[in-house]
Amino acid sequence: MGIIEKQATRNAIYSYLGAGLGFITILWQSHLFSTDENGLLRILVSVSMLFAQFSNLGFSTVTIKFFPFFKNKDKGHHGFLFYSLIVSVIGFALCYLGFYLFEDAIIADNLQKSKLFVDYLYYVMPLTFFTLFFFVFDAYLRATFSSVIGSFTKDLMQRIFILIAIAAYFFKLINFPIFIFWYITSTCLPTLILLFEIIRIKEWHIKPVKGFIDRKLSMEMMSLAVFSIFSTFSAAIILSIDVIMVNHKLGLSETGIYSIAFYFGSMITIPSRAIGRISSTMVAESFKKNDIDEIASIYKKSSNSLMMIGLLLFICVAINIDDVMKLLPVNFISGKSVILIVSAGYVVELSTGINQLIIINSRYYIYDTALALITVCLTVMLNNYLIPVYGIKGSAIATAATVIFVNILRYGFILWKYNIQPFDLNSFKVIVIAGFSATVGWFIPATHYFIIDILIKSSVIGGLFVLLMLKWEATPELNIKIRKNLKRFSISI
Repeated sequence: MGIIEKQATRNAIYSYLGAGLGFITILWQSHLFSTDENGLLRILVSVSMLFAQFSNLGFSTVTIKFFPFFKNKDKGHHGFLFYSLIVSVIGFALCYLGFYLFEDAIIADNLQKSKLFVDYLYYVMPLTFFTLFFFVFDAYLRATFSSVIGSFTKDLMQRIFILIAIAAYFFKLINFPIFIFWYITSTCLPTLILLFEIIRIKEWHIKPVKGFIDRKLSMEMMSLAVFSIFSTFSAAIILSIDVIMVNHKLGLSETGIYSIAFYFGSMITIPSRAIGRISSTMVAESFKKNDIDEIASIYKKSSNSLMMIGLLLFICVAINIDDVMKLLPVNFISGKSVILIVSAGYVVELSTGINQLIIINSRYYIYDTALALITVCLTVMLNNYLIPVYGIKGSAIATAATVIFVNILRYGFILWKYNIQPFDLNSFKVIVIAGFSATVGWFIPATHYFIIDILIKSSVIGGLFVLLMLKWEATPELNIKIRKNLKRFSISI
């Protein structure tokens, strides 16, 4: 776990710094821009993300699973990057053709409720292109155990540039069209930096080695790619369909409110992304060696740590929700339920650890595709039914229900096939500690200043949670790190 811990820690640092900047950005956006304009920013990113996942044709998954078989720096990894680039170019060409054929239909569907989206529709394909090749370069770097640069550029640096753009707009140095251009450019910049990083560390190898890929290996790679198209595209649909359907059924203004609230609710997933970036490579290596015990160890440790962090963050959000809503404009009040419901769903996802990464990297990856397709159908049906009835709250319910359902299925599948599961006595300890900390937090009296209330309640809950966790040895992996850091301040617990 040494590599995982070291890179996951750095990823987490960048992710949380980025989350802090993102928090400031979202708050500023909510007050500075109209709900329509906030909705535009979200819908552009969601649609381009969906297109990019399709354009990748499942090759990011192929990279993580099969790169260990190609890995040989002296031989340029047998030209693996070349195949990844070719596949992605073909995928983008197919996606661009589809966009061109259906552009008129997209415009007609959005002209009334989301005219602003139509006005800036021309940004979708350039943003798709750079998002796609960010996936390509990031997966390649992660496969070579260089996962930190992707996290730094996407989670931290990109947000810094966006925050600068917002400041420029606030001080009337630029108008809204220029801001959108700056926003899109900031989103594309990480791709170029990853490209330069690959060249800098001398991993730019695009000359394939003839004869290395035999028929058996090529068939296995193609098979995984085909099934991964469905699973990764389905995952993108799950992440984006709520925003797209809210926009379709309720318009761009409600999309803006939903997207801001969803951001707050999804912030608790940050530690999962940090650990997942490097864990996927380690799981692939373990499957190559058929080391199920190591996979079980990673599975259990990820669940234990992520459950603790997820529950702590959820409690802080839930206890402070009324004060948190005071940070946003009054017309965002309908987002309160969205924050709570979405964050509750993601607590379950965090608690089940790296279950999807295990299935994807196993010989049973086809089952993840089946699960993804089932999940997509459930997501679309629930959103289609619940949004007209409950508005943006309905979409939040659909998202949370889908997240919980699919993670229960993945948990059951891994238990069935490998007889491993992530929960133990420490999981029970974390839940008890969370319940006690939440109870204490609930009875903390309020002051007349909501910012002070947030700081006091979060500090008490967080301090109590960590103290109990250390005393009860509920999260051994995190406890070692926390004690190590506390010693620097001459604190011993």
